[in-house]
Amino acid sequence: MKKISLLFLLLALSAISFCQKPTLTKEEYLAKGKSQKKAAWIMLGTGGALLAIAAPGKVSFDILPVLVIGGGGLVIGSIPLFLASGKNKRRAMSMAFKNETVPLLQNGSLSKWSCASISIKIDL
Repeated sequence: MKKISLLFLLLALSAISFCQKPTLTKEEYLAKGKSQKKAAWIMLGTGGALLAIAAPGKVSFDILPVLVIGGGGLVIGSIPLFLASGKNKRRAMSMAFKNETVPLLQNGSLSKWSCASISIKIDL
């Protein structure tokens, strides 16, 4: 029984270790960035509206902290979404298809062969 449970545990761990997320395509990065930017604008607008409602001070003191904390949290929470959308847009723009010429040995002589490839620019 111990051997079977140990084997099952080993099998489960090996399956988890080989599972990797596939890399996204250019269109998927652009769509992800667009949805993040839309969510960031919604959060910024809602937070600004809540702060604008609380700013004149004509709100009861029971609801004032909720408006200020909620509005401030939404405004501050929109900043990482703006940054992530820009990062995804830059990732999408760095990916491109291009034709590379590859030297190929044919019949004792070198010839150039055109090969389609994906170019990914990584800024370090």
